[in-house]
Amino acid sequence: MASTCSGCGPGYKTPLDAMKGPREEIVYLPCIYRNTDIQKPDYLATVDVNPQSPNFCKVIHRLPMPNLKDELHHSGWNACSSCYDDPSKRRNRLILPSLISSRIYVVDVGTDPRAPRLHKIIFFILTACYST
Repeated sequence: MASTCSGCGPGYKTPLDAMKGPREEIVYLPCIYRNTDIQKPDYLATVDVNPQSPNFCKVIHRLPMPNLKDELHHSGWNACSSCYDDPSKRRNRLILPSLISSRIYVVDVGTDPRAPRLHKIIFFILTACYST
């Protein structure tokens, strides 16, 4: 989960401030099956990166996407570091765009950061945008 400071919003004012913040305990990694013979949906892996944890460097959760052949690519947060001074903002959604399918998955990482769940799928058809 992204670090926050007491009384302020997500992120940090500068990269140096971020380096002074607490170490991340989990990270989220998009995992894809592109150019393999595996016919399964891509997934979001949650990895424990706390050196004190018995699960250090292990995948502790997998969130499979509901569709095949998405090719998940570069994730991002629903609130950026420029919101560092806004206590009403939270990094509680991870945005996962797909290269092949043009779907965008919105993942809830706020309810249970160690076991994220799918919140919403946004997909494009021709020139229109639809959300489910």
